[in-house]
Formats: sequence, C-alpha cells, structure tokens
Amino acid sequence: MQDIVYTLVPELRISEKLREKTFYETFGKKEPEEKEDNKKNEEITKDDNYHRNDEQVKICLECVNNQLALRKKYIRISSQATVLHIKKFIGKKLRLEFNKLDLLCNEEILEKDNTLKNVSLTNWRDKDSPMLFYYRPRTGCS
Repeated sequence: MQDIVYTLVPELRISEKLREKTFYETFGKKEPEEKEDNKKNEEITKDDNYHRNDEQVKICLECVNNQLALRKKYIRISSQATVLHIKKFIGKKLRLEFNKLDLLCNEEILEKDNTLKNVSLTNWRDKDSPMLFYYRPRTGCS
C-alpha cells in the first residue's frame, strides 16, 4: 500500500526519509539495522520496473484451427520477451503444456529463444503493428 502512495506522490518518500534521518540525528543515534537492511533492498530493487519502460510490441495471437482460441487475442509485451514467454502464456491460458505448442510467424515456426524484437526485425520487417502470431498444438516428433 505504501508503494502505491509513493508512486502517486514521489516527493513524500524523500521527505519522510529526511524527517526520519533528522529524528535519529537529534537523539544522536543511528538508524536501526533493520532500516539499513531495507535500504540495501531498496537500492537493489530501485530500478525494478518489470520491463514496463522497455520498448513494447503489440501482438495478435490466432489459433490455426480455431479450436483453442484465446479469449483476448491482443497483447502488449516487452520487446525483450522471448517466444518461450509467449508459449508459456498461451499454455497457461489454455491449460496446455507450453512445450507442446508451436508458435508461427509468416508460416515459420519460431525458435523458443528468439526475442520479440528479433522476430519483429527478421520475420515481420516493415509490416504494420500488431505482429500476427499463429499457435497450434505441436505436430510430429520434434
């Protein structure tokens, strides 16, 4: 809850830290160790924004045979995400094993380690957004 307040009013965090610091200095004490541990954790997670600031890619996910259609087929995701992330997302939504799904772009099966940025540069090139991916249950013994 406090994080939400700090997000809405970023100056509040700074002013609270200053007031707390002056409080401890007035009594000639240093901040409790618990506070110092929290500082270290804050420094580590300070820039942790879960890729919200990354370049975003818009994707349309279509099923090849329309039997396994997703409820929401349009998603926006970080360009640093991989094909494996998309397969896991589809697998979770459809309650399937992700390793038994194929993801296709321009009728080519995509490798699991490709980032969406790489796919957009190589397979999608100059086409309009959103990128169109097809998924299907894996066929064959691969």
